Amino acid sequence: MSRFTAINLSGLSPPDIIETLDYEAIVTAMRDDLVARFPLIVGVIDLESEPARKLIEAFAYRELGLRARINDAARAVLLATSYGTNLDHLGALFATARQAGEDDERFRRRIQLAPEAFSVAGPEGAYQYHTLTVAPWARDVSATTPRPGVVRVSVLKAGADPIPTLAERELIRLHLKNEAIRPLTDVVQVVAPIVRRTAIEARLTLYPGPDGTVVRTRALQALTEWVETNRMLGMNLRRSALISKLHQEGVHSVELIAPAEDIILDVTEVYAIDEITMTLASTRDE
Repeated sequence: MSRFTAINLSGLSPPDIIETLDYEAIVTAMRDDLVARFPLIVGVIDLESEPARKLIEAFAYRELGLRARINDAARAVLLATSYGTNLDHLGALFATARQAGEDDERFRRRIQLAPEAFSVAGPEGAYQYHTLTVAPWARDVSATTPRPGVVRVSVLKAGADPIPTLAERELIRLHLKNEAIRPLTDVVQVVAPIVRRTAIEARLTLYPGPDGTVVRTRALQALTEWVETNRMLGMNLRRSALISKLHQEGVHSVELIAPAEDIILDVTEVYAIDEITMTLASTRDE
């Protein structure tokens, strides 16, 4: 295992610098400030027809926009929420440039791994960083040590076919072979992931009312999106997760027929879904 464990950025609590915006609170604060400075206005300031009230509401709206802009500026310099060219500048702090066509999420992951690359590629995170950098088509990477002195780098290819070609794997191996990257004692092997193929079959029982086709489409979309997002090296395919994604609004119950049991993977394996079959059973009133 690597000494480096990537923090799940999406699980971090919102930073204190991000202010919760409240238009009514700004209006009230401005109104009270005006009354404190000009007590004679207290009798009319709350009238909707009072010009000073209209000015306060206009000023409060502009201040709300300014505070929102400050929030956006703070988010732009945080790795978890930065985007676009803002993220490019964060990458520059770690000598990491965006690759052609690389989206924010993949680039964000490489920036997070970049400190590991300051060492030679002994740490697992460094092997991941160097592989993702030299192979823009790579979706995920793991590095394991099957025996002393041997590092096995498993590479998951993005797209429908998860298996990189021999030429693509050789390109990575030659890059990692560079003595400026790997320890001299490491023998690096670059391999394709082990693919565990399965199908998903489910039967949905619906509540009466909603159009069954609409409910089925919603459940299928939620399931398909989650299955694709979760399709990374070592990410398990658990029945409970599949059932939760299928249990959309309008679904009374889910009978998951396949897979018959959880598919538990190690970091050299990935699942592949050959087919998703979803049928609708009779509706239930309770």
